[in-house]
Amino acid sequence: MSIKEEKNGRVETAVVIQEPAVEEHEGAEGKNESEDRRQSPRRRSSIWHTVKNKIRITPKDATPVNWKMVILVFISLFTSSFSLTFLFPFLPDMILFFGYQETEKGYYAGLIASMVFAGRAAGSFFWGWLSDRMGRRPVILMTIFGNGLFCVLFGFTINLPMALVLRFFAGLANGTVGIAKTILYEISDDSNQAIGMSILSMSWGAGIIIGPAVGGLLATPAKKYPAVFTADGAFGQFPYLLPSLIVGGACVLVLVIDIFLLPETKSRRQEELEVKVDDEEEKQRLAPEFKQNLTIPPNGKISMSVEDLYCHTERAVYEVKQYQSCQELHRSQGATGVRQRSVSENGVKASAKEMFMEVEVTEKKSILDKIKNTILFKIFSMADCREAIFLYTSFSFSAIGFEEIFTVWASTKPVYDGLGFESDEIGMVLGIASFPMLALNLFIFPYMNRLMGTKKTFIICGFINGVLMTVTPILHLLQSGSQSLLWTLLLLVIIPQKIMTSCSFTATSLFVNNSSPTHMAGSVNGIAMTATAIARTLAPTIGGSVYAWSISNDLGPPFDVNLAFFMFGLLLWGTSVYSIFTPESLNKKKVDSD
Repeated sequence: MSIKEEKNGRVETAVVIQEPAVEEHEGAEGKNESEDRRQSPRRRSSIWHTVKNKIRITPKDATPVNWKMVILVFISLFTSSFSLTFLFPFLPDMILFFGYQETEKGYYAGLIASMVFAGRAAGSFFWGWLSDRMGRRPVILMTIFGNGLFCVLFGFTINLPMALVLRFFAGLANGTVGIAKTILYEISDDSNQAIGMSILSMSWGAGIIIGPAVGGLLATPAKKYPAVFTADGAFGQFPYLLPSLIVGGACVLVLVIDIFLLPETKSRRQEELEVKVDDEEEKQRLAPEFKQNLTIPPNGKISMSVEDLYCHTERAVYEVKQYQSCQELHRSQGATGVRQRSVSENGVKASAKEMFMEVEVTEKKSILDKIKNTILFKIFSMADCREAIFLYTSFSFSAIGFEEIFTVWASTKPVYDGLGFESDEIGMVLGIASFPMLALNLFIFPYMNRLMGTKKTFIICGFINGVLMTVTPILHLLQSGSQSLLWTLLLLVIIPQKIMTSCSFTATSLFVNNSSPTHMAGSVNGIAMTATAIARTLAPTIGGSVYAWSISNDLGPPFDVNLAFFMFGLLLWGTSVYSIFTPESLNKKKVDSD
C-alpha cells in the first residue's frame, strides 16, 4: 500500500508493507514449530555469549582489542625472538668447533651472545628516533629485513671474530622490539594494554619454543643426519648454516606480510599557529576564525587554501586581502622559545586562494639551552621515565644472564657439575618449558594486572623468579640418578621460571610505555631498548666469565657452579625491592597535558 502526501510543492510517496496476518485456524503444531525456529537462534546466541564470557581475557567494559594489528606485531616480534634464541642450543658446541676448550666455552659463548645486545645498544635509540620522524611502518620493515640478512650470514661463520662481528650487526639492525612496543602503545588504552603487552611476551615465548628447537635439531646436520646431508657439502662445511637459513626465511615471510597488511599507526605531527593582528578590534573579530591547527610538513612550508583557513566563507577571502599587515605568525614552543614565521601574501586573490608560510628561526640559543632541548635530556628529566627505564634495564640484566648461563650449564660435563646435555636436549627443555608460558601468559598476566596492578604483579613475579633462578643449579645433584626424575624436576623449576619472566617483561614494558608522553613514545622506547641492550650485553659476558671462573678454579661452595645463578637471583630480588618504592603513576598510561 502506498500513501501520497504533498509538502511544499513536492509529492512524497511512502510505501507501507503490511505482513499477512496469521490465520486463526493455523494448527497448534505449526505454531510450535515456528516458535522453535524463532527461538533456536536466540538459544544458540545465548550459549555463544556464555562461552565468550567464560573465555574473555579483557574486562567487559574494555576497549575491543585490534586483533589485526596485534597479530601483525606478534609475527614481527617473533622474528626478533626467533633470531635471538635459535643459536642458544648450539652456541657452546660452536665454541668447541672454533677450537677452544671445555672450560673456556662459558666465557666465549657469553661474549657471542652479548654482541647482539651491543648492536642493539648502538642502534635502538636511532630506530626509535627514526620512527618518530618517518613513521613506525617503514622502520619496522627495515629492521626485519636487516635482522634476517645478518642471521643468514651468521650461518657462514668459521671463527670467533666473524661470529662476533655478525652478531653485532644483527643487533644493530634489529630495532623491531622498540618499534613494536610503540605500535602496541598507540593502538591500546588502559583497559586493554595489558593484553597487547602480553602478546609481546607471547612472541618471545614462541621464539623460545621454535628458535631453540630449530637450532638444536638442525645444527650440524651432516653429523646428525648423514643420510641426507654429506660431510663434504655446504652444510658439512658450514654446520650452522641450515638453522640460519630457516631464520632468514621466516624474516622474509613476515616482511612480505607486513608490506601488504601493516598500516601506519603514528599520527601526523600537529602544530598550533596563531595570527597576530595589531588592531584589537579586528583581532577580536578575526581570532575565532583565524586560529587553526595546521599540519606542518618536514620541509617547514605550508600550502593551504584561504577557504579552509576561514572556514570556507566568502568573507575570509576579503579579510585576507584587506589585512596584509598580518605578516607574523607565532608558533608556541613551550620553554624552548618563540619562533617567528614570515607570511607572504603576494598574489592572495579570491581566484588563487593560497597562502604560503616559511619557517625562520631568529632566536639564538646557548649551548646549555640546546642541551636542555634535546630529546635525551627531556626524557631523563622525567622521574617516571627514569624509574621505568631502570627497572626494565635491571630486570633484563638478570633475565638474559640467567638464560645464557642456563644453556652453558646444561651443556657442561657432569664432572664440572653440569648436566651434560646435547644441543637437541637443551632445545627440547627450552621448547617444552616455553609451551605453558605461551599458552598461559595471555591469561595469567592480564588477570594479575587487573587484580593487583602492574607494579604489584612485577614485585611478586620478581621474588618468585629470583628463588627459581637460585635453586636451578642444585639439580645437577640428580644427574647421576634417575633421568626421568631429573627431567621432571628440571621442568617443574624452568616452567614457572619462564612464566614469571614473561610476566615481568610484560610489566616492565608497560612501565616504559606508561611513563612516556604520547608524542615521545618512540624515542622513550628507543632509549629504554638502548639501556637494556647495554645491560644484556654485559649480562652474558659477566655471567659467562663468572661461570667459567667458578668451574675452572674448583673452589667449592659458594664459589662453585651456583655462584653465577645466585648472582642473578640476588640482583632480581634487589630489583623487586626497589620497585616497591616506584610511583603508582606507572600503573596507568600518561595523558598528555596538551
